Amino acid sequence: MDDFSIFHGFSYEELADLSECFCMEERNFTKGSVIVKYSADNPETGIIKEGLAYLISINDSGEENILDYYEKGNLFSSRLSPGTDVNLYFVTAKTDCTVRFVNHDRIFAPCRYDTRKHLSWIHHILNSVSCRSQIHVDILSQRTIRGKLMVYFSFLREKYHSSTFVLPVPLSDLAEYICTDRSAMMREIKKMNQEGLIVSKGRSVRLC
Repeated sequence: MDDFSIFHGFSYEELADLSECFCMEERNFTKGSVIVKYSADNPETGIIKEGLAYLISINDSGEENILDYYEKGNLFSSRLSPGTDVNLYFVTAKTDCTVRFVNHDRIFAPCRYDTRKHLSWIHHILNSVSCRSQIHVDILSQRTIRGKLMVYFSFLREKYHSSTFVLPVPLSDLAEYICTDRSAMMREIKKMNQEGLIVSKGRSVRLC
């Protein structure tokens, strides 16, 4: 597990206890299907077991935007996201996905097993969600495409503990995630290669 997985730091035995405590329900989704639609009264929290999923927003004009992506170990929940009154939000499967669902209220209910482990997991969940949100804010706050890319690449270097990594999302989706034009982003990546800041080929990147 990477450091940004909500399962990081827990043994398989501890996770088994937590899964039983939370009464997790496992479901499979095919590529392109909607996993969940966000609403204020939706009590379900999802945890990606396998696959890649996107958090999509649709505004009044029908325009779709990628707000976040979820990999193995990442958690999503409308209860842990900004208000959903302005746009429509839903989580969709970018690839075939297996998702574990738990009632959000059950996560914060008293635990009949080890309360200390339960509270530790709650803290880890909140910290993981907060960190992911802050990282995206940091990326979007950069004024240049290069700045956005470098903040994102630095995040991936920390996540994978390596200066060489494979982008978790396609380049076209990355451009949408960092809110920039794909052609302009590709030109900037080419310049960064020419200047020796990175060495990249497709989704493979090495920070120099």
